[in-house]
Amino acid sequence: MAKGKAEPPEREVLRIAALLSEGDQELGGVELRRALESAGIDPNQATGRFHEAAQRLAERVHRAGQTVPLSLQQAIAATDPSAVVPHAELAKPDAALAFAEHWLDRFLAPFALPGSFETSRAYRKAGNLAEHDQQDLDRLAAELHERAHRNTQGEVPDWPALVSAELLKRFGLDCGRRLSEVAGELGLEVRYREAESYEGALLRVPGSRLGYVVLNSRIKEESRRRFTLAHEIGHHVLPGQQELSMPCLAGRIENWQRSLDPAERSANRFAAEILMPRQAIGQWLEVEPSQDAIQSIAAACDTSLSSSAVRLMALTGHPAAVVWSQEGRVRWYTPSASLVRWVRKGRLHEQTLASRWMRGESLPKEPRAVPAEAWFFEKGLNPGAQVWESAIGLPAYGAVLSLLVLREPIANE
Repeated sequence: MAKGKAEPPEREVLRIAALLSEGDQELGGVELRRALESAGIDPNQATGRFHEAAQRLAERVHRAGQTVPLSLQQAIAATDPSAVVPHAELAKPDAALAFAEHWLDRFLAPFALPGSFETSRAYRKAGNLAEHDQQDLDRLAAELHERAHRNTQGEVPDWPALVSAELLKRFGLDCGRRLSEVAGELGLEVRYREAESYEGALLRVPGSRLGYVVLNSRIKEESRRRFTLAHEIGHHVLPGQQELSMPCLAGRIENWQRSLDPAERSANRFAAEILMPRQAIGQWLEVEPSQDAIQSIAAACDTSLSSSAVRLMALTGHPAAVVWSQEGRVRWYTPSASLVRWVRKGRLHEQTLASRWMRGESLPKEPRAVPAEAWFFEKGLNPGAQVWESAIGLPAYGAVLSLLVLREPIANE
């Protein structure tokens, strides 16, 4: 039988990638690796062979006087053995940084190689085991899972900071104003739908870099739309979130509560890093935090007051905190790194400016000294300790955003 016309280089690369990924579609990246190893196949060696095959294909295209397709160049870069960082090494800052530099290549290539850093099952269940044996193995697997969780706590790299820094380096500090363009480069198409119950959703096919970001067209504020888009891009590119597919409700976007799901908190942090890069707001980090600084950051970056305030707290060196109060109660707060006191949640103290606004009183333009006990737990406070509060009322939300600044120690700590 005569040999047919040679396949286009892109199709051949995709065919090779498909062959490498054949098998149990339910396997995660770690489990796939173990399955290959149990079959006597070294995953690193298989990736290396694919890398060499792609290089040979590129050489043939080049010798034929043709331009090597970008997709082939990206396939070679994505499978470069020198770019692979073992999981055990990721706890080291330098290794995590090196990994982040290569991570985005997965989303700029025409296909995505398997990759997951979530804890996987310690074994695969079999249907021919006695019930008591299966139960015993289940208990041991749960014990192993718990030990692994304890051993890795505190060692997970700061992916929102690392990946956002790499994205800013590749697409520019102003990429937060070109999010639709950036999304397209990462394989995402932005769609709008008139939704009732969600603000944003990420739809994608497992094993592929392509997907849709669906935004609720009912979102009125441009800053909210941009933050939601950045949040969904975060879900797409952050390590460990490739299996997530749940739509994001309004309560998850720009939510800074510590009780929020870790994946949602990471996506919110990623969005803040992209929309408000440190380099773009540096002038407001050198002085005492103020409501003027918060409003200036919001105006410069086209972001909301709450996200601008939280970003300021993440970067300032002053002891301070922002507090969101609603319906007469403290809903959440975010402290700066140098503030070691806990803000008291629950009903607002009557001496706070926030409480006065809730009672219909006007707010002063300048910060006012209020008793520290009005915001913080009384235990350990110095007698007569004060904190400087400034506040902005947000009638549309029935909320008030307070900024607390410590100008002197309030406790002997």
